Amino acid sequence: MKLGLRIVVGFLLVLIAVLLVRTVGFESRQVAPEAISALEFDGAGIAQRLAAGIRHRTISHHVDGPVEVQAFLDLHAQLRTDYPQIHAKLTRETVSDYSLIYTWKGKRPELPAVLLLAHQDVVPVEPGTEDVWEHPPFSGDIDGTFVWGRGAIDDKGALFCILEAVEGLLSRGFVPERTIILALGHDEELGGPTGATQIAALLKERGIKAEFAIDEGGLVAVESISILDDPIALIGIAEKGYLTIELAVETTGGHSSMPPRHTGIGILSAAIVALEANPVPGSIDGAVDIMFDHLGPELSFPIKLVMANRWLFRSLLGVAFAGEAALDAMQRTTTAATIFNGGVKANVLPTRVKATVNFRILPGDTIESVREHVRRTIDDERIKLTLLNGRNPSPISSIDSPSFKAIQQTVTNFFPDAIVSPYLVVGGTDARFYGEVSENLYRFAPFRFADEDRKRIHGSNERVAIATLSRAVGFYTALIEKTASR
Repeated sequence: MKLGLRIVVGFLLVLIAVLLVRTVGFESRQVAPEAISALEFDGAGIAQRLAAGIRHRTISHHVDGPVEVQAFLDLHAQLRTDYPQIHAKLTRETVSDYSLIYTWKGKRPELPAVLLLAHQDVVPVEPGTEDVWEHPPFSGDIDGTFVWGRGAIDDKGALFCILEAVEGLLSRGFVPERTIILALGHDEELGGPTGATQIAALLKERGIKAEFAIDEGGLVAVESISILDDPIALIGIAEKGYLTIELAVETTGGHSSMPPRHTGIGILSAAIVALEANPVPGSIDGAVDIMFDHLGPELSFPIKLVMANRWLFRSLLGVAFAGEAALDAMQRTTTAATIFNGGVKANVLPTRVKATVNFRILPGDTIESVREHVRRTIDDERIKLTLLNGRNPSPISSIDSPSFKAIQQTVTNFFPDAIVSPYLVVGGTDARFYGEVSENLYRFAPFRFADEDRKRIHGSNERVAIATLSRAVGFYTALIEKTASR
């Protein structure tokens, strides 16, 4: 055998050995479930109270739009009636008129607090889709299995389950060591400009520090990715930022019978095509790397080998992820053209054409780097770029903190068949505003949903199973007991 061939064969044997050793040593990061107390929760009662909450149309229309004042006030009145222990024993405050803070003072208030987050507002129902709903969107109908209506999942389901858990603990005489704070914003669907931002600022001003905060953003996903059959309980440890850019072209206009080679619509369309064809380069690192450290050991051997050796297969993974939207969103800053306006009549050339493009920014990218990517990709001085709004990605919260481990254990206890994993939240939550109150910001709502159910969030026929509500109350109860008792 020639020397060169022997070297190649030797290299391949060493490479195979390294790959196998790393794969065999790629150990599971799952924890064993603990026995949980056999508390029973009144599922029918929880459903009735949530259904009543859904009937209050606490809609966030748009940032400059009207506030549904009476709906929020009616919701607050309902909470006072439905949760008498909370309103008798916790301190209640309003922020920006409609957001709520409930403070349950612990026996050792010098300890960092436990911060539970949820939001009261919901998105509108898209006009013209009302007939698609099996039950009217604000009916709060209960059919014996599900509670139906806008907000059942996002986020009144979690809000009511948190309150149910606290009310139950108060009724049983539980006294926390740590102070527990419930922060219930009223404009999360608008980005939290006067809700969570002002609550967080107030807590910071008071010098309050939290051991951790938990908000919506993760869930137990069934049939979520093609490479895994088991349910995945996703605990968000970071979230993407966002940037909205308006692209505008101004032309002289005129009659459509004598058009220029490229109209304003043509120029702007070419820019959109260029942005879609040349997305921001992706990278599998940070929170996504941490996620694969938890998911990888649970996969079939060939995929486990790839995950255990991402140093070699990172590019291959990037190509594979690009073909699946949910995975691609985790490896890159995404580009979505969402609004296109131009023209008033078939025979009139528009003088001004505008488009809006929304980017969800991967940790590692920034508002400025995305803006530069857009400018460089379009490379057309005829197009004016205007930044409408944006926020950089959040920091990555630790998976080694006692609070993360407590959340992971509690998730495992209530969803023992699920693989528990940290992950990157590709949307936005109120949690991001609390970075100066706690460095441990986690995102998980204890609801189990198949792909069909996840599509109902912000869509038609939003609903939540009554059995899911009972388990969620159990989860929040156990998490409070576990984290506020030490």
